[in-house]
Amino acid sequence: MHRAVTSAFRVSIIYAVFAGFWILFSDIAVEILLDSPQLRAIAQTYKGLAFVIITATLLLMLVLRSNRALEKANEMDSLTGLCSLSVFIRSLNNTIRKLKTNERLILGYLDIDDFKQINDNFGYERADAFLRDLANDITDAALPGSVVSRLHADQFASFVRLDTSVDMEAHVRGFQRLFAHRARQHGIDATCCIGVALFPADGTNAKDMMVSATEALNMAKKKKNAIQYHDKALSEKALQRRQLVMDLRQAISDEVLSLVYQPKYDLSTLTACGVEVLVRWHHPVKGYIAPDVFIPLAEEIGLTAAISKLVVDKAAAELGSAGLLDGSLAHVAVNVSADEFNNADEMYALTQFIKSKKALAPFVRIEITETATLTDMHKSVEIISNLQASGITFSIDDFGTGYTSLAMLKDLTVDEIKIDRSFVSGVEQDERSRTIVSAIVAMAQSFDIHIVAEGVENAAQLKILQDMGCQQAQGYYLGRPMALHDLVKHLNQDATEFSAAH
Repeated sequence: MHRAVTSAFRVSIIYAVFAGFWILFSDIAVEILLDSPQLRAIAQTYKGLAFVIITATLLLMLVLRSNRALEKANEMDSLTGLCSLSVFIRSLNNTIRKLKTNERLILGYLDIDDFKQINDNFGYERADAFLRDLANDITDAALPGSVVSRLHADQFASFVRLDTSVDMEAHVRGFQRLFAHRARQHGIDATCCIGVALFPADGTNAKDMMVSATEALNMAKKKKNAIQYHDKALSEKALQRRQLVMDLRQAISDEVLSLVYQPKYDLSTLTACGVEVLVRWHHPVKGYIAPDVFIPLAEEIGLTAAISKLVVDKAAAELGSAGLLDGSLAHVAVNVSADEFNNADEMYALTQFIKSKKALAPFVRIEITETATLTDMHKSVEIISNLQASGITFSIDDFGTGYTSLAMLKDLTVDEIKIDRSFVSGVEQDERSRTIVSAIVAMAQSFDIHIVAEGVENAAQLKILQDMGCQQAQGYYLGRPMALHDLVKHLNQDATEFSAAH
């Protein structure tokens, strides 16, 4: 931007100076050379035409010269003098096109680990000096014919045709040693990662090669101070993941994610007292995709808020159409991801959306895992208080898995806790599990918190939980997650029919 402004200013100055001199001296020349007013008038006309032609030519020359200078500047990284990304890609494509059948090419990415800390600890000037020296080192150490570029602030790239006599792995390791040496000279404690892609195994054009090198680099950065060659299986997995991400976005946009409902039972009467709303995805090509696959994916790419909104919207419509928002269900539980819960703006937006669903809002109970509330206890207290102030109740799922359960109950005013299924499954045979569940039940009762046992799978577990005084339960024995029409049939059973069926 600075170069463009400077260039434009230079052109304007030259034009202004030329125009000023032309107007001043051409008028004087006409006055001196011509006495006749008629001739002077004609001369002024031709003088104007000449001015237009000459200045147009001058401007064209200046603009072309300026553009050439800008193009040259844009082809070079201003800090290191290395070629720009556009030049690098163009050179890579041209080189690949010229490769012979049996020739190979190596593309490497070098990325500095935790470069932001270097900037913060040593300052930008010292960090820039380090980058300049590193760029010179890479250029000097590269094989003849190599093209080197600075892709990002802390990332360099280089490619070269491979000679069969070159020890490729030793050559790549040499760059890592070179980096370590330069860092020591600058008094900087830093490491780097290198990702490597090979032609034609990892790609047959610049785009595919660069994608492969990026994937290899990402794998290396998970380890830090590592060198990683591209893995074909990794590439295919990444491609499948990208496709799944696009499909998930489309599924949310088209609102094709469906809902199922798992009933929750009052253990004193064995009647349904609520439901947990669960989301399902039936992919048009891949078929059923489990929630433990697409929910973590949604969390990674920031789609959980959109899913929560879709769930609330569909649940309000479906349960309302089935006549189940007349008070027959005490609670409708909606799961919220840890990332969404810990984002105050997203939780506020979700709360407002729930409140807009007048029929559903009084029954909504937000469920969040115990570990999610432990990220920032102070923030969790504030978020839960805001929810409760809006009339929304709150439940902690998978209780007992966070290792700080007692402290959490002291600080959080929750409405319900759900005992994790790992404890419930052991109440028949394992004395420790029974003791833990019994203690959680007693503790919840003393805090006046509703207690729900998750994962009840048989009558024996149900009986033990009833004897302990556990208030509510859910699990496959009581009712699997089911579509709306099956839920309506299920809820129409009275306590006697339910007991007889089990």
